[in-house]
Amino acid sequence: MDATIIPLTSRRSSQPGAEPDFNPDRHLALEPPAWSLDLSSREVAGRRHRPSITAPFRVLSREGIATAARRGASARFLAGLARHPAVADAVGGLMGVPVVPAPVPTGQTCDLILSLTDDGAWPAGFGMLQLPGTVLRQTGRMPSAHARLTFITEDAEISLRDLEAGLGDAERARVAWMRHKALVSHRKLGRLLDSPDAGCDRRTLAHDLWDALSDAEQALESLSSESEGLDIFYAN
Repeated sequence: MDATIIPLTSRRSSQPGAEPDFNPDRHLALEPPAWSLDLSSREVAGRRHRPSITAPFRVLSREGIATAARRGASARFLAGLARHPAVADAVGGLMGVPVVPAPVPTGQTCDLILSLTDDGAWPAGFGMLQLPGTVLRQTGRMPSAHARLTFITEDAEISLRDLEAGLGDAERARVAWMRHKALVSHRKLGRLLDSPDAGCDRRTLAHDLWDALSDAEQALESLSSESEGLDIFYAN
């Protein structure tokens, strides 16, 4: 039986004037880049290195561009866009490692710069990847209107202290950390269900399943515990 990763997108709002929710059927038009150039020929743990340069690639449909531009790329719209599995898979595929939206900026992030106008180096609805210390976009000026989607590898170490420093509020940090861990678990479980390996042995499968569930367990502990020192126990 085929399994499908369920997008973690918000419900549509029926209230007049409310921020538009991201709707992948209407707003998403993902296409792979025309080319990508990986300057590294080495491999680590069977995975290729992240690409050094990619061509701009389409992310949004015309309606998606209009919706994002109309609200100035609202946080709610961009959060739904970044959480969608197709977008995370596209970025992760180019990076060579699974990624999720970053709860706070860190030095381990990758940015998807999304153009909302046609007056920059790449047209509206297209995105370019940028890594810390490496410019991956074409030479030219930034679009006058653009959005930044920041991703982080699933195994990146994010603690409650990191979130408290970035958000400035302990309770908001706990909720954000819980949501981050829940999303990581959701993505890992989705891959296990969507791409079953018939040749995978029981021990390997049990390890991968436990790895996915441990993130959800940490999220639940973060939500229910009154301890302010959870990051001591769950450094990652």
